[in-house]
Amino acid sequence: MPILPLMVFVTVWGGTGYVLTRFSGMNMLAVVLICTVVALLLGCLMYAGLARVMTRYDSSMNEMDYEQAGQLGYISISAVDGAVGEMKYVLHGTMRSIGVRAETGQQLDKGDRVIILKVDKGMAAVTLFEREIEKL
Repeated sequence: MPILPLMVFVTVWGGTGYVLTRFSGMNMLAVVLICTVVALLLGCLMYAGLARVMTRYDSSMNEMDYEQAGQLGYISISAVDGAVGEMKYVLHGTMRSIGVRAETGQQLDKGDRVIILKVDKGMAAVTLFEREIEKL
């Protein structure tokens, strides 16, 4: 992005210098100073305009926006007693899925609502949503 304002600066500086030396009776030092000021102003305006247009729809990614812990979803493939299953959840309007492992003695049936507690190496540790509601 900084190359275009630099090109504008050089072009305006040269063009202003040519016009002032050709059609005015100013000495060379005054011409150089005026050219520099005019070119800097136009270069800065070009940079500000480009920065405004280029960043208008820029939404920087925030790591917390993609945090999986705390997401509410449902079991799509059941898991019983240490087996691996799958849960689906919505994050930023997109349906996503992640593998879940049932704790020893725990049964995660298809359709159970669960909350992700933590994610380790692509596998989610979950708890039943109803269990968390009872704690409150």
